[in-house]
Amino acid sequence: MYRIQELRSQEERQEAKRREAENELAGTKLSRAISGVSARTDISESAVEKNFLDKKPFGLMDMLRLNRLEVNYFIIGLIGTCVAGIAMPASALLITGMITSMTEQYGQYQSSGDSSHLTTLYNDVELYGILYLVGAAVVAIFTFMQVYCFKFMEEKITTRLRNTNFKGLCRQNVGFFDEKENATGALTADLATNATKVSLLSGESQSRAFQAVFTLVAALVISFGFGSWLLSLIMVALIPFLLFGHVARMKQMESGGLISDDLAIPGAHASEVLSNIRTVAALGIEQKSVEVFDDLLAEPLRKGSKEAQVNGLSLGFSSFIMIATYALIFWFGAKKVNDGTIGFTEMMRTLMAITMSIQIVSSASTFLGDAPKAFKAGSTIFAIRDRVAPIDSFSTDGLRPAQIEGRLEFKDISFRYPTRPEINVLKHYNLTIEAGQTVAFCGPSGGGKSTIISLIERFYDPVVGDVLLDGHNLKDLNLAWLRSQIGLVGQEPTLFIGTIAENIAYGLAEQPSQQEIEEAAKMANAHDFITQFPDGYDTQVGGSGQGGGVEAPHDHRHRSPVVDHPSRGHDLCGERR
Repeated sequence: MYRIQELRSQEERQEAKRREAENELAGTKLSRAISGVSARTDISESAVEKNFLDKKPFGLMDMLRLNRLEVNYFIIGLIGTCVAGIAMPASALLITGMITSMTEQYGQYQSSGDSSHLTTLYNDVELYGILYLVGAAVVAIFTFMQVYCFKFMEEKITTRLRNTNFKGLCRQNVGFFDEKENATGALTADLATNATKVSLLSGESQSRAFQAVFTLVAALVISFGFGSWLLSLIMVALIPFLLFGHVARMKQMESGGLISDDLAIPGAHASEVLSNIRTVAALGIEQKSVEVFDDLLAEPLRKGSKEAQVNGLSLGFSSFIMIATYALIFWFGAKKVNDGTIGFTEMMRTLMAITMSIQIVSSASTFLGDAPKAFKAGSTIFAIRDRVAPIDSFSTDGLRPAQIEGRLEFKDISFRYPTRPEINVLKHYNLTIEAGQTVAFCGPSGGGKSTIISLIERFYDPVVGDVLLDGHNLKDLNLAWLRSQIGLVGQEPTLFIGTIAENIAYGLAEQPSQQEIEEAAKMANAHDFITQFPDGYDTQVGGSGQGGGVEAPHDHRHRSPVVDHPSRGHDLCGERR
């Protein structure tokens, strides 16, 4: 039995146009802010589902909690970090001892001519060399522990967060992806980068931060305990200036990412042109596309030139600060040695311990630089994870009837898309489709044909009214079970990366046999042209490949086949089938 259901009859369309014209002439467009009711509907816009992310603060404690599952690796890595952090200030003791021995013994040899001082010098240097070699081996072992454990945690956290992010995206309702801020390109870019940003702070950057703490503590202990407390106080007061110089130099070397946001627009233009190169070539606008690209690069070029000038000035100033600070420290230390206030050995221990440690401490500045990006990325990931989707495809709740007849009822349906809450697509719509009945929905573009299918698939829920399957409200049925009963052929062909056979079997819980795959292809009028390929059903497809009639291959397994715009993307034989 066939039946044609026209959406929005001619009288309804004329009536809608007449009402809009009257409203425009009378100037009676209602204020959404005052009434909360659309000017073109009789339903409150607050009834439409909201698809925005509720982002909550994400901070350092949340970051540390990510390490809970790898706490053993964290402890081992922290031990390695402690030893690696102490190593640099401790090496100052060996270097200072070697320098002191060389100056004292060689000075005595020059003044007395006694060669025994050279022998003593050689023995001291040999001892310090052996100690340095042993220390290097120990540091190598503990540095391996540090890098391996924190890198392992970083990769585990990256994988876990990326899986969490992807699962959270997959469980979102279809309306969530209709929002501009939830565009597919932005979400996939975030999926690729957000987990890495968070894990980097939990791994390498966190390791550097802990190492900097251990290094600074060890440097102060050695400086005050084995060096000159007076010179140590002076150097502690000057540490901020030394850190500023080192950090500025590191930032200058890492510069270049400041204009990356400005390059996003030219990059998007290039991607658009290259992905539609056939259309560009057909229109003959290659040169125009290049000119537009050049114009888009003008702003990044201007900012890049300005950034180069700023970096040059900051690098020069930071170098001046560092050298001037070192000059002041050496002048003050030499003056105190000359006055007899402190000894040469104490001065060198203090200078070497702190100056060598400053480099390690300054490298931890990346932790502070990565933190805001990581906190923002973590907030986004957990907002997606914690969002309660109004239509959750992962939900295990709901009825799973043992069998269905296929009777569909639309009861007083009113619907508006979340991105267009002021426009009523369906208004008080009623329809009953009996089991076994074939119904064709006809009407102009935007009349609601695809909307009906979206409601059947429960991509959206009606704002008002109910959709029933065999008397069961679709909201009461298990979502995964419901969609497994429906075979949908969309408007546009969609092929996943893989073979033709894999695409035909896509979405089925059980792997079908080759015979079943071929039968499905024959039903879709696709078997003949598939067998013409050299690899037949094993032909690799996907991306922007042709869809042909492969789009409706497994309809025979579903009790309720649904075809959206069946004449699009199919030949005449395919339409008839």
